Amino acid sequence: MTAKNIHLFNTGRHVDLEQHKEPAFSAPLCSVPIRECVHVPLYDPLGGNMYPVPRKGDRCARFSPLARTKTPSNEIGPSWIMSPVSGYVEDITAMEHPVLGRVFCSVIRPDSSVPPLPTVQHALSSMTVDGVLRTIHQAGIIDEFDGEALISKILRAKEQKIREVAAIALDDSPYISSALKTVSEFGADVTDGITVILKALDGGSAKLAIFDCDEIHMRQDADKFGFVTPVRMSGGFPLISKFKRQYYPDGGFLPIGVQALRAAANALLRGIPQTNGIVTVSGDCIKHPCNAMIVNGTPLEDVLRFVGVSRVPNYVIFGDTMNGITITDMQTPVPVGTRAITVMHSLRQPEPCTRCGKCVTVCPMGLPVYLAMRYYERGDVETACSFGAERCTGCGACSAVCPSGIEISDIMRRLKRHKRSQKKKQ
Repeated sequence: MTAKNIHLFNTGRHVDLEQHKEPAFSAPLCSVPIRECVHVPLYDPLGGNMYPVPRKGDRCARFSPLARTKTPSNEIGPSWIMSPVSGYVEDITAMEHPVLGRVFCSVIRPDSSVPPLPTVQHALSSMTVDGVLRTIHQAGIIDEFDGEALISKILRAKEQKIREVAAIALDDSPYISSALKTVSEFGADVTDGITVILKALDGGSAKLAIFDCDEIHMRQDADKFGFVTPVRMSGGFPLISKFKRQYYPDGGFLPIGVQALRAAANALLRGIPQTNGIVTVSGDCIKHPCNAMIVNGTPLEDVLRFVGVSRVPNYVIFGDTMNGITITDMQTPVPVGTRAITVMHSLRQPEPCTRCGKCVTVCPMGLPVYLAMRYYERGDVETACSFGAERCTGCGACSAVCPSGIEISDIMRRLKRHKRSQKKKQ
């Protein structure tokens, strides 16, 4: 395999995608065991140079500092990297990481005889804003939504006097369900994290944007978030642009991934830094798709061995098939902030609709299929359903003749299910 960026969505328009989330989402949340060592990247997302704290041969405790910047990355203080495991530093080595670039890694061999560092819990009500910011910074939280350091985003929002927070759980890529799994399993932590961020911003309000698709049915408590307004979003990829237009047309909000919010709650309320994350491991080569808790620096080979690979993959991707980075070295460590590992034998590239009208001419029911598809992609499901979706026979002729390879029949099936569900509610 040759490493490359995967950017199948390059048309500048919204595309409805066939979803493959259900097998991973419905499986129990699991933890990937460490076989031998973790290779923790000593990487500062703020751009500082990291200096190791424990050296080769030294003992390190879980949650203890592995590295820090020599000079402060901002006015709050230096950046830190915390150890995800207790054990011994076997080596400190440089590597070319496909996501992080050239970076040093602490190679740690776990040893259960080394006790973890005691954690310090905080009472949010008694903390100052500066104390909250300092704790978030020291926890080393990376926002999985955009790969930025959470502290940078908060400081920028404070400068711009932003007091609106949007918790992002818009897993609109075909295979990713890690955000939805976080909301399902750790909804209370997400809400606590929003409370932490609002404290850092000196108050404000919040929304929770949740991807809503027919394939996945969230538990009912996904709508119970107290003061946080849950918003269910459906439509074409990328959905974040629709969310912005609908709820924040003038900007002025702070989007934060739900895993970063959970990490903020852990840092403030439990004294636990961000040393792991929930990653969707899926694709047409994976035996047991799942959402897995993966320790920062776990070699990719350990992950694939744990979940099982059914056939030789042609693509191993950090991210999803829409926009990710292919990995060629199976010893590559999985960094914090990774949302998905997608293992594929083949990739099918969607093309933009050419408006040729062939789907309309072959429809045995004479439905204006093209119009239904266009409105559905725009997110206007009700209008899309008005073009006779309930009369669709599901023959698949529209998909078969589409020169762009768009799964139009799948869109019509979704509209038909939506129409039926609306009638049952009446």
